[in-house]
Amino acid sequence: MNELLTKTPEEMAGLNFPCSCGKTHSIDIKDVRIGTHILTDLIDSLQPFRKGTLLLIADCNTYEAAGRQVESILSKDFQLKKVIFSNPHLHPDEIPLEQLRAEMNSDITAIVVVGSGTLNDLARYLSYETKIPYVVVGTAPSMDGYASMVSPLITKGVKVTYNAVYPYCIIADLSIMKEAPFHMIHAGLGDIVGKYSALADWKLANILHEEYYCTATAELVEKAIEQCVSSASGILTRSPESICSIIEGLILSGMCIGMTGSSRPASGEEHLLSHAWEMLGLIRGQETHLHGNQVGIGTEIILHVYQYLLHMDIHKIYNEGKFRSFNREKWENNITQLFGHVAPEMIQKKAPYLNFTESAREKAAQHIVEKWEHMKESVFITMPTPTAYRQMMDRAGSHLGPLDLKLDRESFRLSLLTAKEVRQRFGVMQMLEDLGLLEEVVDMITDIYYS
Repeated sequence: MNELLTKTPEEMAGLNFPCSCGKTHSIDIKDVRIGTHILTDLIDSLQPFRKGTLLLIADCNTYEAAGRQVESILSKDFQLKKVIFSNPHLHPDEIPLEQLRAEMNSDITAIVVVGSGTLNDLARYLSYETKIPYVVVGTAPSMDGYASMVSPLITKGVKVTYNAVYPYCIIADLSIMKEAPFHMIHAGLGDIVGKYSALADWKLANILHEEYYCTATAELVEKAIEQCVSSASGILTRSPESICSIIEGLILSGMCIGMTGSSRPASGEEHLLSHAWEMLGLIRGQETHLHGNQVGIGTEIILHVYQYLLHMDIHKIYNEGKFRSFNREKWENNITQLFGHVAPEMIQKKAPYLNFTESAREKAAQHIVEKWEHMKESVFITMPTPTAYRQMMDRAGSHLGPLDLKLDRESFRLSLLTAKEVRQRFGVMQMLEDLGLLEEVVDMITDIYYS
């Protein structure tokens, strides 16, 4: 039995153990505290940093949600310096990061960030750069980055995942988090259920390319999914039990990223779709949905892909040989048409990982055929159907779907074709391309929503 499955996130903080996968996993988080009305616990958690100055980071919304209370609690015992961003819709790019770098000095001994997504990503990377520990006070159960040790940041218009550090401590006060706007709670649910396709992509990469895979970690993420799905109907009443299940699942998922040293357990093609839509929003000057909400939309799309694969005749597909006619010029044009000035950097980074010659593509397709039954039994058949997934999200009150992205038909189609180019790793959409099927499957999915 995987003993990790019996532990709470609080019990997992500080764990260090050899795993059957061959790695020694460590979770270098000093403390995780989940409970009601626990903000005063910050005083104990921050005792090692009393002699210096704490840098308090929030935005105008998170300051009102919890930052003002945190400031009041800490100001009695600590010297504080604060940065409160006036923009509640920050993007994790160079501009706010430079603002935070400018606030750092030798007196600062710890960073306290009050917020979720973007604020946490920025603070985590700042902590990594400066070697100054950071503590996160969660304000919404909206994403799995609380316990992560990577930071997805936008650099020159491209979403890039950077190595970072675990937080020193996580404070998740349920009395605050359950009052978050519903779309933020639904974002947390979307981020968790996105692990359906993330784990599937990871397993495919393991089967086809012998990429490192940790069964114990995968089982832990599956536990997080099951925990959240079983609690989904309680979200509409802001049930403390449901909110607790979501935040525990999100923290467990983040820990798994650190345990494996990769975002693989928590991020697959559904995340790449979200990253692509966010990048597109920046390019076009349009607001996008929260990352987790978009991950939820992306998951529904990827489940259509897996349902298609489950019923596909792989030998018929191979004999048709469509994989032989890959057109590099068309591949580049699709990326350029959607992403404009950002496209050259994406093309340059991704091209070395693709098979462009007919012989290499033949070999890749043959290998997929050889492994097909293994993938079918281990991955395809285990995935929920898009219908079952949609019913579960509806029960939670989350009704967002692909049309809510407000993309024209062609932009939506191109985003499905090109989102995989955001990262240099293997996933189900790359497998479709290796089989010569990507365009027709994308057209099929586009027709489902834009017929």
